[in-house]
Amino acid sequence: MNHIVNAMLAAAVLITGCQEEGTSVGPRGGTIVSDDGRFTLEIPAGALDQAVDITVDEVECEQPTAVGPCYEVGPVGMPLLYPGTVTYELDADALQTVDVAGLEVLTEREEDWRPLADRQVDMGSDSVSASAVYLSSYAVVTMD
Repeated sequence: MNHIVNAMLAAAVLITGCQEEGTSVGPRGGTIVSDDGRFTLEIPAGALDQAVDITVDEVECEQPTAVGPCYEVGPVGMPLLYPGTVTYELDADALQTVDVAGLEVLTEREEDWRPLADRQVDMGSDSVSASAVYLSSYAVVTMD
């Protein structure tokens, strides 16, 4: 049984191209996943014109109404030629105490936090997603 789990983990690493120092993503696109598995950035084909090592780190959250951890995706400030999709998997217990309609995904730009476009809340998978056009820090907040 243990060898099956190890094989599945190895396959996941190969599929996402995950490396400890970062995930190399190029013109074909790719998916970057946080260590805790709760944050994902999907970069579409054509969004990058060359391979880039992309990192994702959980960081101290500066947002007082954050629902879950904040993440920094680097290299910070790097633009995407086509929008990527940021997805947060949220804790089901935390969702019971907030107004789901008020959830927003924020991104930091020059020390200012702004909502991302195309926000979608999926209660079936306890997730919220939005479009990102550059790499930055991200947070899910309640705007109540």
